[in-house]
Amino acid sequence: MRNVLLVGGVILAVYLLGRRRLAGNIKVLFRGVSFTGGLKRPQFLLRFGIQNPTDRGAVLQSLVGQVDANGRTVADVQSFDAVQIIPNQETRVTITATPAAVGIIQTLAQFIRAKERQPVTVAFNGTANVDGINIPISQTATL
Repeated sequence: MRNVLLVGGVILAVYLLGRRRLAGNIKVLFRGVSFTGGLKRPQFLLRFGIQNPTDRGAVLQSLVGQVDANGRTVADVQSFDAVQIIPNQETRVTITATPAAVGIIQTLAQFIRAKERQPVTVAFNGTANVDGINIPISQTATL
């Protein structure tokens, strides 16, 4: 009986150490955004790279947040599709977000005109849930 408890304790310790190592090493990077769908039904395609330098696979359970362009909130992001994260690699994930604002067509037109004069800075602020571990994301990309 004592040996069974000892073996169970060792297995639990290895599992918890693996989760702690995963939480400390995994990185979620915002790789950019592109537009699709036209002016009547515009959508954003958000690209993320999830770097897993550990030898343990994981599952991205959800990714939520908001997209800001030049300081204006343009879309809310909610993805609850499970994605396998491969060990010792970067897994690419693309999420489609629908603009949140009523006047998004005008906002997109302003960004397209502004892009001709100056770059548009797109920021993503949110959280990724990887194997039950919440990883905050706060990154920007320039179009």
